[in-house]
Amino acid sequence: MTIGDHAGLDTATRAWLMERVLPGLSLSAVSPLPGGFTNDMRLVTTRQGERYVLRRYRSSGTRMHRNTCAVETAVLERAAPTVPVVDVVASDPYGNATGRPTLVYRFADGIPLGQALAEEPTVAEAAELGGAVGGVLARIAAVRLPRPGPFHDADLVPAEAGDEAVDLPGFVERCLATGDGKALTPGEADALRGLAARTGHRVADVSGHSRLVHCDFNPKNVLVLRERGRWDVAAVLDWEQAFSGSPLYDIGNMLRFAHLYPPSFVDGFVSGYWDAGGLLPSDWRELSRTLDLFTLADILTAPPDADCFAGARTVLLRHLSDEPGPAMDRTG
Repeated sequence: MTIGDHAGLDTATRAWLMERVLPGLSLSAVSPLPGGFTNDMRLVTTRQGERYVLRRYRSSGTRMHRNTCAVETAVLERAAPTVPVVDVVASDPYGNATGRPTLVYRFADGIPLGQALAEEPTVAEAAELGGAVGGVLARIAAVRLPRPGPFHDADLVPAEAGDEAVDLPGFVERCLATGDGKALTPGEADALRGLAARTGHRVADVSGHSRLVHCDFNPKNVLVLRERGRWDVAAVLDWEQAFSGSPLYDIGNMLRFAHLYPPSFVDGFVSGYWDAGGLLPSDWRELSRTLDLFTLADILTAPPDADCFAGARTVLLRHLSDEPGPAMDRTG
């Protein structure tokens, strides 16, 4: 079968796939995959029944640091010995063959954690899911790096983290200045500024930490699988935002919408992380929630879609009710 341009594959990419990545195999279908606001994702199926994901990178339009294809491939290879990740088959990190940075990996069986939680698991099942996810996060957090900071090269030696890495109020201000001015009301924008100003000092408490951070560790990027009557994590996907820092970033990300999850999942997640060797300071809840404000501010000021914005706004309002400060002017 010849895969035409209607499948989203140009001639160079098609030739690279069939001649160098999957030689001897014939393709039966190429179809878009949902998810991923930054990169193009295609499911490639062969006549032999094997499935692969073709991930094509495009320039990021967000304020958050995004890893290149070369860096994400290196992160996957570094994590693979201890963390369930996808199996990389090939990469064209600089687009020399395809004209665009491209990664190919084996399709991982499983369902998104969010789907498993939405299917109303029992108390015991939700706790089991939480324990499995928490345990995997502890294994991610066990990966040590030379120093904190973002990755810029495939050697995974982080660049020096500048002052902006601990300047939450400054980051929020930049988001508000460069984002969608219609997303937040003036009152909500001021409330976000105030929350960052009141809590931003906490970021310095973890500024020296240098562990692998996924930075988008949430139910859409965690695949789970039920085998032999037990839930386990099949793969952690999408490492395009990974960096070296504090695991509390990932805890804040996973628990951002904890109010929507079964309580036993949250309890199991924390216990699973702790039991697998993850470290938690006494004020981990406050710290993780503050660190998650970096991502939350980005979403609130440049939302990818209306549903994502609505969910993030609800979280902001919950944070404001928990943190002491002036009442928000809802009329602005």
